[in-house]
Amino acid sequence: MVEYDVLASHLGAAAEVLDVHFEEVLEVYEEQLLAMGSTLVAEAETHEQLRVQAHCVLKEVTKRLGTVEAPSGIQQQRGNQLPETLGASKARRDLQARESLEVGVALSNAALSVVVDNLPQSLTSGRGTATIASAIHTSVMEHVARGVVAYTDFLLGKIREAHVDERRRISRELHDEVAHSIMVAFRSLELYELYSATAPSKAPPKLEVAKRTVQEALELTRNLSRELRNFSVTEGLEMALSELLCTSVSPGVRASISVEGDELLLTSQARDELFLILREGIRNAVTHSRASTIAIEVNINKNWARSTIEDNGRGFEPAKEAAHPSGAGLASIRERTSLLGGTLNLRSEPDKGTKIEVFLPLPRSRR
Repeated sequence: MVEYDVLASHLGAAAEVLDVHFEEVLEVYEEQLLAMGSTLVAEAETHEQLRVQAHCVLKEVTKRLGTVEAPSGIQQQRGNQLPETLGASKARRDLQARESLEVGVALSNAALSVVVDNLPQSLTSGRGTATIASAIHTSVMEHVARGVVAYTDFLLGKIREAHVDERRRISRELHDEVAHSIMVAFRSLELYELYSATAPSKAPPKLEVAKRTVQEALELTRNLSRELRNFSVTEGLEMALSELLCTSVSPGVRASISVEGDELLLTSQARDELFLILREGIRNAVTHSRASTIAIEVNINKNWARSTIEDNGRGFEPAKEAAHPSGAGLASIRERTSLLGGTLNLRSEPDKGTKIEVFLPLPRSRR
């Protein structure tokens, strides 16, 4: 019990210091964030959110320090003001989860430094400081963990939305293209039967139309089937892209693929999403650009993956496209790239082709 009383006196004194020097902790905290170059202090909105979050965390830390858990194991209640909404807000603003951890460490360091500087010397022994540091760090990290869970849940929701959009796209293509081709073939066969009896000279062209549209429907169905099969890129990114070009690019278009580096450095999720990004870029080049050449390059190392899709098609003005988007292709590329924590560079001019560059930092480089 004597040891418990000593522990309580250490933590109680630390709680009192935090309560009295609250603004000083915030000042040290913000100074550390500025020194780190954190993007969270660059804008007024996120800066204010950080202050609100720090206020909530410090109040919780003060409560934890002032109410020491008894040896009997009675659990301490956590504060109610926790940052689930801030975690989702960071995800919406394309901020990385690691930044939440960085600001958590900064807040822990700020709180501990202020506490140690203002505690009586008798309470700053190695054991006492370690006890206080552990209590502060535990409180801050519990708070950060709640925000990271919210951040992750938001991103998972966005990924689910992207996959639902992909299924809707395939459904639209089945309805608008495959079903339409089958209907044209059916009507052409009806006319063939009619003309065979009433105007034989008009019958053969209708049969040719039916054959051609059935062939088109078959090719469309095969292409969609291959896209679904390649969704997880189980056989490798280069092979999946090669098959995609074989099914999507007409014989008159020169297409090339270069994949360098170890694909195992990518997580399975990142590899699947990167394939979908490249597929959307290839589809845009084939459908809209009227290009005669398409070049795809992927370079992977332990720090990043860089992918480019370049064509010599008719191009467009990116500023006008951003103001008045004509389709979901580029929007899908931007969103998927953002979900992976990457950046998208787009360069295009009318009649001078288009180049899309996607840069993805890999987990090992996110320190």
